[in-house]
Amino acid sequence: MSLYALVSGGGSPGVTTAALALSLGWPGQVILAECDPSGGDILAGLFAGHLAARNGLLALAIEAGQNPDAAAAALWPQLIELDDERGRLLLAGISDPRQGTGLAPAWPVLAAALAAQPADVIADCGRLDPGGGPEPVLTVASLVVLVLRPSLRQVSRTRARVEMLTQILGGSGRLALLLVGEGVHGPREVSRALGVPVAATLPHDPKAAAVLSDGAGSRRGLQARPLIRAAGPAGRALREAAGVPSAGQPARPGPSAWEVNASL
Repeated sequence: MSLYALVSGGGSPGVTTAALALSLGWPGQVILAECDPSGGDILAGLFAGHLAARNGLLALAIEAGQNPDAAAAALWPQLIELDDERGRLLLAGISDPRQGTGLAPAWPVLAAALAAQPADVIADCGRLDPGGGPEPVLTVASLVVLVLRPSLRQVSRTRARVEMLTQILGGSGRLALLLVGEGVHGPREVSRALGVPVAATLPHDPKAAAVLSDGAGSRRGLQARPLIRAAGPAGRALREAAGVPSAGQPARPGPSAWEVNASL
């Protein structure tokens, strides 16, 4: 299947929140992989720290170092279910940013393992800094998605990262933009300013974002919130941008990640 790498255009556009929303509304089975070398946020955020960080990216990296040929298969035991049908799965990121340096030699094997999965993979790669990110994940991705708010400040910050990614990828053909919220500038203006197409947009939805990012507020009814409703069409748009033909019925978000544990 396809690997989608999400990176920040600059500032704090909410890459992890966007990646989690997309995963909950994704049209098909999907693995959300927290690949941000500064650390993962979902266990501490959505799950409010109620799940121990025993499994995840670091454990996979250790296994991959011992047996690179088995890394793709070793990924599945590390996943956390986000719904009852195992349609949405989480590979939790590192819990301490100091672990990021140790991950550096493992990134090529980890990237190959993510790209070889039988499900779509959304990789939250965090902020793109020179020499500081999981570049092997970006290079094997079907589509690299810059997440930004349509403001002058974030468009200005994103311009340098477009140049960086163009160098890393050998061109801009696998680049796309995901706009979060509304701003003074519309999608056409942002696309024209950066020379990259806007593949999808997500609405500004503070209540849903608070649940996804910090576990704050009730999870009941989250599926009906504008952010989650928009995630399905946004996911289909990203698949089309990656050249994946539309097929089958969109997967319906399961309840367990945000309703079964609503009392947390």
